[in-house]
Amino acid sequence: MTVTNKTSDSKSPVRRKPYTPPRFVSYGHVKDVVQGASGPRADSGSTRSMCWIAEALYGLEDPRTILLRSWLTGIHAGKRQGWLFVELYRRVGRQVGGLIRAGLLPRWTLLPLFRALTGKAFDASARLISDARHRRAL
Repeated sequence: MTVTNKTSDSKSPVRRKPYTPPRFVSYGHVKDVVQGASGPRADSGSTRSMCWIAEALYGLEDPRTILLRSWLTGIHAGKRQGWLFVELYRRVGRQVGGLIRAGLLPRWTLLPLFRALTGKAFDASARLISDARHRRAL
């Protein structure tokens, strides 16, 4: 490695924009963004947990379980597309989750469905965050 000395007849350096320090933008705590700020495993003020199958597949505190719980609760509360599926899930989910935990129903039978649902929930949450960011920028 060689060091070069600049001479007085060398070209002046390229003008650069003045330095501005980076700004930190906070969208809130991950739990609040994904689940809501109303308490542990309690979406929209409800104390009823609704992701029994997801808990059996992924675990109680897994981010996928929290994301699915929030997303499914929002669909059901807003009567959006798929709310009848969520109602069916509310009625039989606890029993199916118990069968998975007991080993009577193999996990692999429901994993593809819940992977797809997690993808849809993630996409919907990302859209909501992006839309909120866009509204703040206006």
